[in-house]
This record gives sequence, structure tokens and C-alpha cells, in this order.
Amino acid sequence: MVNLYFHTNDPSKRKAVKWLEARGIEVQQRNLEKQPLTKAEIRQLLALSLDGTDDLISMRSRDTKALGLGKRTITIDELTAAIQKSPRILKNPVIFNQSKLVTGFDQEKMGIFVPKAQRRLELRELLAKLAPAAPQLQPQPVTI
Repeated sequence: MVNLYFHTNDPSKRKAVKWLEARGIEVQQRNLEKQPLTKAEIRQLLALSLDGTDDLISMRSRDTKALGLGKRTITIDELTAAIQKSPRILKNPVIFNQSKLVTGFDQEKMGIFVPKAQRRLELRELLAKLAPAAPQLQPQPVTI
């Protein structure tokens, strides 16, 4: 199962849900405007993030700019409080399981949630579709 946290029902969120469900991956959705994150949940997201706050915080967000988060250094406790108060500073959506995290909708990155066996099967099917379309090359006689 994959968790998907969102604060707006934008196209990126809808595409992510559709993509995951098309691959048979169970998605548990949570609207952060209606159900804010706890301190422990925010710390869990930070722990899963490979690039820390760069993966999670949307620097283009009006809320982020209003809070001045891009211009100063803050503590983890201050960041946690800011996210709880204004979840729109997070990138949308935040998709994760027990060991991996992706923000936004990027098909290439989303593949980490597809089981390895399923990825291999999809690759075989794709290669099978491409193989018949490739022209068969016949050896040509060479004159020397």
C-alpha cells in the first residue's frame, strides 16, 4: 500500500492516483487541509526524504514565501510547526510507503512503488510490442 498526502486536488494528484491504481497499487489518500499532520508524521516524511526539505517544501508556494522559509534557517521544530499550520508549503502530492518517498507526479520516479516482478513483466510486454515492429535485416552481399 502507498500513502498519498495532498492539500489540493490538482492534476498532479489526480494523475498520481490514476497511475498507481492502474498498476493495482492500493492508495490511501489523505487531505492535509482536513487532517493535518502530526509532528511524528512530519518527522517520518523528513526521514524518508533523500534530500531533506528540498524534496518536501515547495519554494514557489505563496505560503512558503509568506512565511519567509526560503530566506532563513529554521529548526526542525519551527519547520514542523509551519507545516502543521500551513500544509500548502509542502509539494503536492507527497507519495510514500514505509521506505520510499516521491513528491509531485513523475512517472519515472513513481516506478519505485511498482513491485519488481510487475516491472519485469511490463518491460517484457513493451519489448514484445517493439520486436515485431523492428525491420528484419537481411545480410547483404559485400563486394570487395
